[in-house]
Amino acid sequence: MKLLLPLLLASILAAIPSAAPACAIADRDGEYAHITTEAALIVWDESSKTEHFIRRASFESTAYDFGFLVPTPSKPDIEESDDEVFTRLADITKPKIEHRTRTASLGCSAFAMKSDAASEAGPRGDGVMVLQQKRVGDHDVVSIKFDPKAGTPEEGSRALADWLVRFGYGFGDKLKEWVAPYVKNDWVITAFRIAGDPEAEPKRGATARGGRSPGGTHTLRAKPVRLTFKTEKPFYPYREPADQRDAERSKARLLRVYFASTQRYAGTLGDNGFWPGVTVWADKLQDTEKADVIAKAKLPANAGPEKWYLTEFGDNSTPRPGTDEVYFAPSADQSPVAKPPIVVWQDSFTPWYIGLAVCLGLPAITFLAIVLLRKR
Repeated sequence: MKLLLPLLLASILAAIPSAAPACAIADRDGEYAHITTEAALIVWDESSKTEHFIRRASFESTAYDFGFLVPTPSKPDIEESDDEVFTRLADITKPKIEHRTRTASLGCSAFAMKSDAASEAGPRGDGVMVLQQKRVGDHDVVSIKFDPKAGTPEEGSRALADWLVRFGYGFGDKLKEWVAPYVKNDWVITAFRIAGDPEAEPKRGATARGGRSPGGTHTLRAKPVRLTFKTEKPFYPYREPADQRDAERSKARLLRVYFASTQRYAGTLGDNGFWPGVTVWADKLQDTEKADVIAKAKLPANAGPEKWYLTEFGDNSTPRPGTDEVYFAPSADQSPVAKPPIVVWQDSFTPWYIGLAVCLGLPAITFLAIVLLRKR
């Protein structure tokens, strides 16, 4: 069933807790939303210039709904994914367990996606174009862009902001600044929301797709979704509005990015800036591992290159330097990287009487040696 545009946007920018790439949260006035954990899988096909992007995230918020905006260079194909893909990736890159033995003595010291077909639409008022609208898993989704023929980038930023504000959602100056470069570069903005019945919104103190935590906040989370789109170079949407990069507002959060392509890759902030993401694991995947990831991610069987090389990055920076996207390129260092092993020690105890003999014998031998030396 097709959704009317006003109702669609009211549902789209009302809330999104997880699954869309990290970019900009459009929370309601007087409310606060914060990303606590993130994990993303990027599968890059160099030959077709296609990026498959899957992301999982958890949010802490004082509201039960907020908007989430995602930029891509082209219109994305959006489908549902599954949490299990990140469980499998973590299993593939987990540290090896080494069992070591030490000798001790007691002697001396003790997917089923339900969605309407995407609707295509031409330009709407003020040069804002609706490229698609659909329901994917837990989400209502709409992709919009500004028609560059309708005005300047500055006018486009204002038009997108006004288009959203008309339906009751905050779009402050910082968010206008954030969207400006995407309008200038003719990118698409996709908005996500958890699809649900507004009448069924839980009361204060109840659970909302997560649990309420102390201090009037609660956690929000939904199933991951996959965005597939054309791009000249692979990237992670890392840019954030200035107020979301504020040191006083920022809280500790972990970003884990898995990047699959033909070889080991490295990331930079923008063209060549420093990104604090660290390579924590890198190696070739076996065919069975690749098949597992594709199945659990609900990717097309032919997604990415024929052979996969997986690179895992960890970013613990707080606040994040989110002034640009993180772009990926082949690394100058192609050596594999492994996580430090987890060492499990197994004690091999000597019999008690040997330990006792050693404990008593050593002092006796030492005493006799001293006596003999003095006699000499």
